[in-house]
Amino acid sequence: MNRFTRRVIVLVCVLCVVLSGMSFAVDGVVNASALFVRTETSTDSESIGKVYNGETVDVTGRVGDWYIVNYNGQSAYVFAEYVDMGDVQVQSSMGSITGSTVNVRSAPGTDNEILGRLMDGTMVTILAIEDGWYKIKFVDLIGYVHPDYLSVDGLVFTYMTVQEDGTTAVSYTNDPAPVAATTIGGQIVEYAYKYLGYAYVYGGESPEEGFDCSGFVQYVYAQMGYSLNRTASDQYENGVAVSYDDLQLGDLVFFSRGSKAIGHVGIYVGDGYFIHATSPGDVVRVTALSTDYYTTRYVGARRIA
Repeated sequence: MNRFTRRVIVLVCVLCVVLSGMSFAVDGVVNASALFVRTETSTDSESIGKVYNGETVDVTGRVGDWYIVNYNGQSAYVFAEYVDMGDVQVQSSMGSITGSTVNVRSAPGTDNEILGRLMDGTMVTILAIEDGWYKIKFVDLIGYVHPDYLSVDGLVFTYMTVQEDGTTAVSYTNDPAPVAATTIGGQIVEYAYKYLGYAYVYGGESPEEGFDCSGFVQYVYAQMGYSLNRTASDQYENGVAVSYDDLQLGDLVFFSRGSKAIGHVGIYVGDGYFIHATSPGDVVRVTALSTDYYTTRYVGARRIA
């Protein structure tokens, strides 16, 4: 990498992939004299080994303050503070509630206090894994959900390379030959990626205040000179219909949510992924269309540009 080239790698982790066999990893360098490798995201959990200052670990994802690592062929956890990832950004895992009304409890176990209930399809941030339960966060609610009622997001590696001539190339796996953002759709995707990590805010439609799903889409397209309707359902009237098999960079993808036939929208970024402002308590991120939650709720797509 020379001084003209900047590489930003965003890893959106997947517990479901990690637990069933890891596909990708990014090297991190240990910056502590000795770092315990544990079976769960807790200092009280069993230690299965140590890694030492200067050694590399294969990071496959993140849960709260812990990195998921491939340790001797199995999934394990190390405290993220003691691993240097360089220019790699690792986002925490997301999951969606799968059940009509799911209890969120004060501690792992069905005998513990119910702090709240979440509806089917609610997107949550996964903070930890304790005693086989997920510790989750939704807005101000923090508690524990049984894994039977949580579907975990899919794995995404995204590489953005800004080259000497100022153009940006984008790829979505370890593919060394990225796809250049030469089409208008590619330029839309390139611009949308500037807002990865920006907060979801209901009713938000600018970087200053944050974005909701349709506000994000409307804002990105406005910067490219296109005027879109404001809500997801109304944006489904913009442009022309596109079949799933014909999706191209920049197409809008739509989903049902709750009682709404069309309640969510994002921008297709290629290779089966889309970028979107997800839900309260979360941020703008990239998600696989093949994720169970979105596969079952996919409505259709529209081409604007």
